[in-house]
Amino acid sequence: MKCKELATPVKRVSCLYSDMTLSQAIAKMQKCHYAMIPVIERNSMRYLYSVSTGDLLYHLVGKKELGDSLEAPLSTVRIDRLTPSCNEDVDVNEVYDMAINQNYVPLVDSSGIFRGILTRRALINYLISNSEGE
Repeated sequence: MKCKELATPVKRVSCLYSDMTLSQAIAKMQKCHYAMIPVIERNSMRYLYSVSTGDLLYHLVGKKELGDSLEAPLSTVRIDRLTPSCNEDVDVNEVYDMAINQNYVPLVDSSGIFRGILTRRALINYLISNSEGE
């Protein structure tokens, strides 16, 4: 089975845009209750990276002028843990290692356009349903 068949499509995934401010990013993450969220390029819809609440927190800790820091672009945040993407046409059997180490696998098409996410939960449910008959 292809990853895209188990994926949550892009239209149902909350994302951040790389040109957002930290304030906008934090507000969106707070609203959707995500601990980690994909960051995409607004015009091209290309997947860039995923940012976590920890990344944002560590960026803001120790800043003397928090107000000014919140207006900085999201791109100024250092990402400590990379969340690599995978082509949506890859077989699910090839993404186990990625899914073990991250909450979701960002899925892209052959041009790098963000198409959705394969959640660890969806992958586990798929594995369970396919092993019950064994």
